[in-house]
Amino acid sequence: MTKRMCIFFAVFLLITATFPACAEQAVFSNKIKAGDILCFGTPDEESGFDGKWLVLDAEHTNMDTEGMFLVSLNLIGDEQGNPIIFRDIGDVSVSFSNRGEEYAKSHPGVTDYQGSNMQRWCADFLSRHFSAAEQQAILPTRKSDDGIAIPGFGIPLPGATAGTVDFDPVENILNGDRLFPMSAEEAANERYGFTDNKSRVALYKGKANGYWLRSPHIPTFPLDVGFVFSFGAVMDYPVNARSMFAMATYARPACNICRESIAALDALSVTNDTVIWRVTFQGDAPNAQFYDLFLPEIGNVPDVQRIISIALPAAVLLLFALVIAMVWLVVRHIRKKSFLSRCGMKQPIKAEYADGDE
Repeated sequence: MTKRMCIFFAVFLLITATFPACAEQAVFSNKIKAGDILCFGTPDEESGFDGKWLVLDAEHTNMDTEGMFLVSLNLIGDEQGNPIIFRDIGDVSVSFSNRGEEYAKSHPGVTDYQGSNMQRWCADFLSRHFSAAEQQAILPTRKSDDGIAIPGFGIPLPGATAGTVDFDPVENILNGDRLFPMSAEEAANERYGFTDNKSRVALYKGKANGYWLRSPHIPTFPLDVGFVFSFGAVMDYPVNARSMFAMATYARPACNICRESIAALDALSVTNDTVIWRVTFQGDAPNAQFYDLFLPEIGNVPDVQRIISIALPAAVLLLFALVIAMVWLVVRHIRKKSFLSRCGMKQPIKAEYADGDE
């Protein structure tokens, strides 16, 4: 063996000895595709957290950097299994006639994600349900959001005369956050598999419920932020969940993970080309957590936008017909009264008969 070959062989051994995990990690991460389920974290029955994460993008984070973008498969409540609010502003209630303008004017930043109850919940949840290695694998996310108009019901409503649900842009809305709600743009992004209302429906302990987004509504509803209704529509809802429409509100946190941090994958189940993987991250003991293999079954989802788009014009036509009928009856009564007056009669003559008369 020549000296040159000896040097080459020594370098090769050094490289393979130094970076064996990197090659394995590349193989591991390349097995994962969008739509698969990754299992990590400590499940908690009370809060509804089952440790399952839906892969929205297997190659890029929501910052468009290398990594993976995930969202919890199912909805999560607080530690006692109760609904979660976005921000605590007391018992202020919002309606079409009172949208909270006065409160918002005296409490600037009420719809900000930074400093909200929702942000604090995400940080607390991360520290309680993930190992140190899992927390390290979840990347700190720094991102600004563009404004976006969501089709909504597609018909003019108070505060939404264009028939859309509009959200403001926000600079640095995520500033190192590891767990966070999706934005309105992300929840409506077909690239992430959100192609219709049904694709956005998520369950809390087996029942469809609504969940928060991080995007603030434009000032027409100054106390509202983005919200996905139980039937999957991206709309908006008051930060304290107090409105003329009462709903339970839960979290569906998202996160970005480092692909190279994956040390091992166990395929737990394959259903209709969806693989459920149990993940072990670098620096952790092998993940031996039990994760249930049930995937949510989303039944028929009512197309509320279509129902309203059909029902509202029908209601308007019915109301118009009722008004026409009432006008016709009033005119008929006036004409009849006028005719009787011209004939010198105040009312129609009624025949009266004594008992026994014919």
